[in-house]
Amino acid sequence: MASLDPGIGEKFSQRTQRAINHDGSFNVRRRGGPPTNDPYQRLILMPWSRFFLEVGLLFGVLNAVFALAYMALGLEDLPGVAAPHGWVQDFLSALFFSIQTFTSVGYGHVYPGSNGAGALSSLEALVGVLTFALATGLLYGRFSRPTARILFSSVAIVSRRADGTPCLQFRVANRRANILIELTAQVIVKFTDPATQNFSYAIAALEREAVSFLPLTWTLVHDLVPGSPLHGLGPDDYVARAVEIIVMLKGYDDTFAQDVYARNSYIASEITWHRRFRRAYDVDENGLAIVDLDALDATEELEQ
Repeated sequence: MASLDPGIGEKFSQRTQRAINHDGSFNVRRRGGPPTNDPYQRLILMPWSRFFLEVGLLFGVLNAVFALAYMALGLEDLPGVAAPHGWVQDFLSALFFSIQTFTSVGYGHVYPGSNGAGALSSLEALVGVLTFALATGLLYGRFSRPTARILFSSVAIVSRRADGTPCLQFRVANRRANILIELTAQVIVKFTDPATQNFSYAIAALEREAVSFLPLTWTLVHDLVPGSPLHGLGPDDYVARAVEIIVMLKGYDDTFAQDVYARNSYIASEITWHRRFRRAYDVDENGLAIVDLDALDATEELEQ
C-alpha cells in the first residue's frame, strides 16, 4: 500500500522549513530547467502596488519614447508647439502631445503637421489602444479572480472537552462579508524523522469535516484519542519530530460562483497547550449575532 504523500515529498537530506506558510504559499524554490516567461500570470498574481507601479512605468516609458521620436522628426512638424525653449521644454511639449495622442484625449492645440508626424501619431494611437485594452483586461482579471479570504487563528491549541477528552483545535472565519457554502476541511499531520530527516504523513480525522455555511467562526477539532497520529505525544515530541499541522479548506463562493481554496499550517511553536478558545461572537440587544474577528485568536487557560 502506497504511503500518504500530499505532494510535498518524503525524502530529504536535511531538515527543511515548514511546508506551507501562513499565506498559503509553499516553501519551494525552483532552479534549472527551460526558462519560463509568463507575464500574464506574473501580472495577475503580483501585489497591487507593484502592478500599478509597472503599469505606470510602462505608460511613462512608451510616452517618453514617442516624445523623443517627435523631437527627432522636428517640433516644426507639430504646429501649435511654442517656439523652442531649450531641450527640456521641447521634450515636455512633445511628451504632453504624446500623452494626449496615447490616451486619445486630443485637445487640438497641437496636431500633426506633416505626413511623418501623422504616421507616428497614428502608430502611437494604435499602441495606446492596445496598451489600455491590455491593462483593462489585467485589471479585470485581478478583480474577478476568485480568492478565499479565510482567516485562520494564529495558533492552534491542545485543549480538552467537557468529558476530559484531549483535542487539537484551531479556528477559521470568513474575512469577507460574502457567502461561502459547502465548506470542507482536511487536516494532514507531517512528521520529520530526527535520524533521516525524511517526512511521513497521516490524516487527522476531524469531529466535523464540513459545514454548510460559514457566517460565524468554525472551530476545527481533532480528538487526541487512540488511533490519532498525535495520540500520546507531548510538547517535546512535537518539537523533536517537527510536527506540522497542514490544513486545506475548500468552499463554494456564492459571489463568484466558483470553488475557492485556502491553505495554512501550524508548526510546533504555534501550538499552545492547556488552553481553550474564547467565544468570538456575541449577540446585541436586537438579537443580531456579532462576529469579532479580532478575537479569533483569543484563548484562556483551562480550568483545572
